[in-house]
Amino acid sequence: MLTDIVKSVIGSQPDFAVVGEITSLDGIARAAREVAADVVILDLATSSKISVPDLLYARPRSRIIAIDPSGRSGELHELRPMVVPLGEMSPLDLVAVVRDRTHAADAGNRA
Repeated sequence: MLTDIVKSVIGSQPDFAVVGEITSLDGIARAAREVAADVVILDLATSSKISVPDLLYARPRSRIIAIDPSGRSGELHELRPMVVPLGEMSPLDLVAVVRDRTHAADAGNRA
């Protein structure tokens, strides 16, 4: 599954760690809050079944990566509100976008 590949790419970076997985969408916001998730990875079909804004409000510092099942594109959601189109992406591009957005938000919280 493509989300497993994305999880592996993100998790292989020294400044990110996979801290949990869920098997049901029930309670996804609670789970993200409990594990203090910085990044939540979903496929686009799943992201249409949940309220992305509710998930972001439950864990405002989280980023949600929603991947098209074809693997050709995806979206990065933040509580700004804004969506960063990822378009055609490589593993390196994905890590760069997530790192940039995560570190930019961390810097903004320290200001």
